[in-house]
Amino acid sequence: MKATACIVALAAILVVCQVAPGQAPASAAQTPYEIRVSPEVAEKLLIHKADIICPRVAMPARVMATVVVAVQIGRNGVVLYSKVVSGPAMLRRPVLDAVRKYKYKPYLLNGKAVEVETTVSVTMDSFRDCHFN
Repeated sequence: MKATACIVALAAILVVCQVAPGQAPASAAQTPYEIRVSPEVAEKLLIHKADIICPRVAMPARVMATVVVAVQIGRNGVVLYSKVVSGPAMLRRPVLDAVRKYKYKPYLLNGKAVEVETTVSVTMDSFRDCHFN
């Protein structure tokens, strides 16, 4: 008897939780979709780049490297979130600080501005591309 009651209760839960084909569950409908754009698309939307301010210790080191930063760009083109993915430790903080000040044109999807995720790669020579503090 108990096993039958459990099966009936489980079947009732499954019916309540069932979602029609092509529809998202209510919880998924409430969260925004993550839209990824290529770095090339993001580069075309870039309207303001900030200067990279490096520590003086980087000057004699003459570090030449690429720092890759994952970013989330808001509907208004402002960088909402950024995190270094790779690059030399000496240049990570200066590049991250600069990328956080970047400004983009809004990315439009079906005529509406949406948040997007992408990566920004900054290839630099610490002596040539840095402004020293």
